[in-house]
Amino acid sequence: MYSIKRHPWFFALLFAPALLLVGGLLLYPILNGIWLSFTNASPLRPTTDFVGLGNYIYLFEDPQFWEVLGNTVFICGVSTIFCTVLGLIVALLLDSGIRYVGFFRAAVFQVWVVPWIVIAILWGWLFNDEWGIVNHFLRSIGVVDGQMAWLFETELAPWVVIFAYSWRAVPFVMVIALAALQGIPKEIQEAAEIDGAGYFNRLRHILLPLLQNIVMTAALLEAVRFLQEVTIPLVLTQGGPIGSTNVLSLFTYKAAFTEWDFGLAAAAGTFWLIFVILFAGIYNRFALRKSA
Repeated sequence: MYSIKRHPWFFALLFAPALLLVGGLLLYPILNGIWLSFTNASPLRPTTDFVGLGNYIYLFEDPQFWEVLGNTVFICGVSTIFCTVLGLIVALLLDSGIRYVGFFRAAVFQVWVVPWIVIAILWGWLFNDEWGIVNHFLRSIGVVDGQMAWLFETELAPWVVIFAYSWRAVPFVMVIALAALQGIPKEIQEAAEIDGAGYFNRLRHILLPLLQNIVMTAALLEAVRFLQEVTIPLVLTQGGPIGSTNVLSLFTYKAAFTEWDFGLAAAAGTFWLIFVILFAGIYNRFALRKSA
């Protein structure tokens, strides 16, 4: 008896809705953005003309664009290091057998569910130069005498963005690392402890090597997330002062919705996409595979 499940088109029809959904929500916007990058598309222009590589040439000849790339690498790179180290430390503390570990784990993870816009407003309050808690605390312990303009100094503003990025990402790294820690057989550590290995020796020679792949993967995911984040620099500093916190995501956003140059924004976005893909590929090649 013939069964429709044996028909070659049966499984194709089953996958068709998912493929159409992915194509409509993911593939089409990417291809459309790449096409727009070769045009002068803008709602301020009556017609859209093909300009070839004009937008890309303009970007690469613009000193501001290279400054933006430098800001992006610095802010996202340092934020990734901070959140990875802090998340791993918190995971190790929670795995050390402290009391009320469930409460502390839930409390730390609450940060992860807070929207980015709320975090941006919160950190703006904390580092406000007139009535911010950070300045008040530093004055109370005698570190500073006056008011530090955290969001208006080119040397300080990038660090505020870095702190906000890192604080938001620590819970994710913590959860990933803690799950990996709890998956390590206790017998391994017990055998090392019987052989006379102290905690830091066990950490160096057993725990960290076993955690390396999973923690590096979490760091990669957070780095890609930071490269996409626009809310915190937009709300906190608007890219200032003097462009010191203007990252690639914010540059693209401003090109599209402040200057209304969709073609230039699409070119920056396409370069952004290529940059993220290359970064992830190189990271995977030299970090994850090296630790395998």
